[in-house]
Amino acid sequence: MIVARTPGELVRVHDSKGRFLGTGYVNPHSLIAVRLLRRSEGPIDQAFLEARIDAALALRDRLYPDEDAVRLIYSESDGLPGLVVDRYRDHLAVQVTTAGMELLLPGLLDLLETRTGSRCVIARNDVGIRRLEGLDERVEILRGDPDEELEIEYEGLRLRVDLPGGQKTGLFLDQRDNQRTLLPWCSTGEVLDCYCYQGTWSLLALRNGASRVIGIDSSADALTLAAVHAGFDLVIVDPPAFVRSRKHLKAGLRGYLDLNRKALDVVAPGGTLVTCSCSHHVRPEVFLDTLSHAAGLAGRHVRVLAALGQSRDHPPLLAAPETAYLKCLALHVE
Repeated sequence: MIVARTPGELVRVHDSKGRFLGTGYVNPHSLIAVRLLRRSEGPIDQAFLEARIDAALALRDRLYPDEDAVRLIYSESDGLPGLVVDRYRDHLAVQVTTAGMELLLPGLLDLLETRTGSRCVIARNDVGIRRLEGLDERVEILRGDPDEELEIEYEGLRLRVDLPGGQKTGLFLDQRDNQRTLLPWCSTGEVLDCYCYQGTWSLLALRNGASRVIGIDSSADALTLAAVHAGFDLVIVDPPAFVRSRKHLKAGLRGYLDLNRKALDVVAPGGTLVTCSCSHHVRPEVFLDTLSHAAGLAGRHVRVLAALGQSRDHPPLLAAPETAYLKCLALHVE
């Protein structure tokens, strides 16, 4: 039972027998009516939010000590549904996707500034999901003044980050562990990096021994242009989400099938294809089936060398399968 009047209002949730289930915020206009913040009795006050933030920051300090770029808060996974916070040195990129979290944000910003010592906070609230919550889309500086040329260290690289205008919240931090695991042993020879964005896969491949790298950042059709270079020792395919809602699943799977068939066409015998999907509607077993179909169409003998996911600062919550969105497979291609 949920009784509330306004989007974002805090409510106590009970089951049909009147048993207390938890406290959360509600939005009668959203597909998800209520998002729980706590299952035990108690207020959603500054002390509660402080405990949640401290726990999230402590985990990141253990996982990635002294890193310039880290996801500090990952929504439901950190008990703060609708909130994502990335740190880029002394700048924070904040994304709020729910009406309830929008109401809590001022107090959260005070805590984040105190705990992280940040001197600039930028809201990257330019995502369509906000419209489902009755929120507008906008990018704005919430606190401080951003560096015109913000530079960070990422895995030994010096990278510039465009927080107001870059993709997502500035960089794609969810591939860090996959790059650490895969590139030391599969980036020799020539590398084709598709959907390269700022080229972190490419640059790290060069550092790990690649003799030549070609980066492509365009649509899936761009891979057809790479056919003239057939014979790459490593091909990386890390596209944006092809399936943004369940109704687009069939069309999105066709996109993954076509993309990976083309990618397999240009992998040299004995080479490696690193292929990814960040569509949480595409479950791992479905992605594997799609890759198997692509291998058959390409006439290639393909074995799975590694099946990985998102980096540890994006930890999936067992109770929320959609938080486990990234699939990253390293395939040996004959």
